[in-house]
Amino acid sequence: MTIRRVNHVTLSVTDIDASVGFYRDVLGLKVVDSVPRPDGTPLLVFLRSAVDSENHHDLALLADASPAGGGDASSGPGLAHVAFEVGTLDELAAAKTRLEAAGAVKECLDQGMHLSVYATDPDGIGLEIIWRVPAEDWSYGTGIERVPLDLEKARARWGGGRVTGASA
Repeated sequence: MTIRRVNHVTLSVTDIDASVGFYRDVLGLKVVDSVPRPDGTPLLVFLRSAVDSENHHDLALLADASPAGGGDASSGPGLAHVAFEVGTLDELAAAKTRLEAAGAVKECLDQGMHLSVYATDPDGIGLEIIWRVPAEDWSYGTGIERVPLDLEKARARWGGGRVTGASA
């Protein structure tokens, strides 16, 4: 397994509308997708550079952090996780195996634009190891469905050695 690069950062925010406005209107990022709550308000909003990004998203904003100093530390505003990219599904499987052996895996998801293994480091900092789904299979504006990761199904579709993302 080889980590190729940081793919995206996810921030936990106290006011998702204000944060979207800041990153969109002040920094010029483009809103590309979201994950709604049952009531239709955004739980997650995905943004990317308006130019030259090869990512589905460069920044994700996660709603409902408690204000700094309130509640438990995991719900406060700040870094939710850092996403590291691998080049193949075989490398993602190897990362999952190594993280499982360390007792660090929290969940594994197919999120449409990438397949993810979520884990934590020894300090509890969130990590996501991703394999980027081929760009021709991304969709925008249809809502992102997060389902349990089925590595064998993904290997049957794309092959374990197909190189994508920064490695391609």
